[in-house]
Amino acid sequence: MLRKNVIPGFIKKEFVQMFRDIRMRIVLFAPPLIMMLVFGYAINTDVKNIRVIVLDEDRSSESRKIIERFSSSGYFYVVRYITESSEADGYFDRSEADVYIHIGVGFEKKIKNSKGSEIQVIVDGTDSSRSSMILASVNSILQDISREYLREKLTLSIIKSQFRIPPPLPKGIEIKERILFNPDLSSRNFYLPAMLGLVISMITVVLTSMSIVKERETGTIDQIIVSPIKPLEFIIGKTIPYVLIGFADTFLISLLIILWFNVPFNGSFVFLLLVSFAFLLSTTAVGLYISAVSTTQQQALLSVFLYFMPAMMFSGFVFPVDAMPEVVQWVTLINPMRYYIEIIRGIFLKGIGINILWVQFLALSSIGIFLFYLSARRFARHLE
Repeated sequence: MLRKNVIPGFIKKEFVQMFRDIRMRIVLFAPPLIMMLVFGYAINTDVKNIRVIVLDEDRSSESRKIIERFSSSGYFYVVRYITESSEADGYFDRSEADVYIHIGVGFEKKIKNSKGSEIQVIVDGTDSSRSSMILASVNSILQDISREYLREKLTLSIIKSQFRIPPPLPKGIEIKERILFNPDLSSRNFYLPAMLGLVISMITVVLTSMSIVKERETGTIDQIIVSPIKPLEFIIGKTIPYVLIGFADTFLISLLIILWFNVPFNGSFVFLLLVSFAFLLSTTAVGLYISAVSTTQQQALLSVFLYFMPAMMFSGFVFPVDAMPEVVQWVTLINPMRYYIEIIRGIFLKGIGINILWVQFLALSSIGIFLFYLSARRFARHLE
């Protein structure tokens, strides 16, 4: 049985110890906010400001029209007109260009004579995802230009025919696009809610593991062992303060994401806090387990790194889980960060709740309870 006054007293002692040092107060709240500000501006996979070098050997009105279409799109801008194709290699080697466009001699003449003409486009494929999006944008612009040329030729041919009033031109399939949840296709709206999970996980795991290991290094944990405090009382009293700190950081970071970066929030804030509690249960449990197997703060920090990197890679934060090998997908099922990120993105962007996300919430809660039980049992052995 847990005694009523022991755990509140232990929690009060932890908060007094944490806030007594002004440097500790800064560590608890400043790093998460600073990390979100830095990552909020740094994480941006939107394809913009695409640098183009051009070799225009035709120097005609039609070739200039092609280049103008790229420049006026808002995504491409010409950094240099070159005179020899060999110059392009230097720009790509120095990473000073993303796209090379080569318009050969006779381009306009072939277009006016209704003959096929070619434009050479070379894309820097160092970053495969970015180059794929660049190539898709290039193809979209060139296809629009090709359709315009085709319609002009059809119009001229009909006018030159025996009909004084040309019949309407046949229309192709018209696509009416509508983008749900993230109409601006902003990568920031996709990544920043997930960053909440990464930052909260790192802060709580580090603080929990380091706090208990520090007591072992200073020898105060020996006093606790010989005291009448039960192991479970010590574990609960030691972890609850960091869960509350995690709640406070979750609240502050969420406000920063919504108000500063203007990421849409369409869900329930109460459900967000409920999910965050289940996730914080998992992260504090991991920190507790690391503290049980570590004897020094250096070992604890290394263990946190060994946990955090795979957890982030297998969470779907950057790489979609569905694109991973099947074996790895099975591994992600035991990663609490995966479920938290799925839920957070659903809450922020889609505005869905527990009626849709109950499977992820149940899995996250189950993993959190199991990890906390496992970690508490392991740590209790060191106190007995």
